[in-house]
Amino acid sequence: MDSPTRWRLILGSDAEDETTALSETDLSVMDETLDVLYNENRRGELGGSMPRVHRWLGELRQYFPGSVIQLVQRDAFAQLGLTDLLLEPELLAALEPDIHLAGVLLESFESLDDARRVAARQVIQQVADDLIRQVKLPLHQAIRGRLQRGQRLINPPWAQIDWHRTIRRNLQHYQPDLRTLIPETRIGFHRKQRRHKELIILVDQSGSMHDSLIYAGIYAAVLGQIPTIRLTILAFDSRVLNLTHLLHDPVDLLLGFHLGGGTDIGNALAAGRREIQSPRDATVVLISDLFDGGLPGVMEAHLQAMVDSGTRVVTLLALGQEGAVEYDQKAASRLVRMGIPAFACGLEQFPDLMSRALAGEDLLDWWKHHRS
Repeated sequence: MDSPTRWRLILGSDAEDETTALSETDLSVMDETLDVLYNENRRGELGGSMPRVHRWLGELRQYFPGSVIQLVQRDAFAQLGLTDLLLEPELLAALEPDIHLAGVLLESFESLDDARRVAARQVIQQVADDLIRQVKLPLHQAIRGRLQRGQRLINPPWAQIDWHRTIRRNLQHYQPDLRTLIPETRIGFHRKQRRHKELIILVDQSGSMHDSLIYAGIYAAVLGQIPTIRLTILAFDSRVLNLTHLLHDPVDLLLGFHLGGGTDIGNALAAGRREIQSPRDATVVLISDLFDGGLPGVMEAHLQAMVDSGTRVVTLLALGQEGAVEYDQKAASRLVRMGIPAFACGLEQFPDLMSRALAGEDLLDWWKHHRS
């Protein structure tokens, strides 16, 4: 959508005709489509009629790009109460799949009949596949590159040479006369078995962690494919659910979450500590806004015990969430004083953060650097 058209839609039908090159018919339909939602005098015209909603969604898809459609859909769910109609299979096919839509379906999944579950699962699968395509390559590259860096040997014995890396490193030493490459530097790896890294992800299921929960599930499914990482994922409210056995299927993993409920972070951390086998090889990622309904001081006691044992701990107040984040600022400040970084993490930062955590680097310094 070009800039003049954007301004025309912002200013509405009173704008000068020269603000866009669109035809009068197209402008009329676009104005009509947005007015149904954003004009207070017309809000509610969609009512409970599925044909009207279906036609309205069709016009959205015809005249607006995907990013705009997702925003308008989200506003429609919130302002017009379309959630019940949303669960009709015919309507699901007309919607633009995005993380918010997946969240709405996950919340409602248990109450659906078989036909609606099939339709909802297809949408969740589509959203999961799209997110995995976005995050898999940068996450795997960051982690494997940083973990292997410490294992690399220069000029090792011949039996330990990594020939692919050695050839790439020495391409400039190709000898045309001899039609061969003479390596000046050989690169290889230690023969000894590398110790597995332990990663325990604790995910807050409270309603405020809506999008973060889905991103956490997707990242966990991708991390679970790295053979040198022993991954455990625990979802918690006042209870703790171990979802590690679902890592092989991202959709089943997401459906294993149960949005809403109370929050007992101390109880979740106790369960996480029980999963740690080698504290100095372990990293614990707590994804929570830190609004804790458990006993005072229990969360801090478990976190301090982890830090004292050599386990690396990082708290993500939100994952993949844009804009202002609401969280318990006093609790976050207490964690920072304990040496535990607590911040919201965007999708572009997560691969670097996770690779550094698993490699044992100082996360507090990393966090301070990104704040500045």
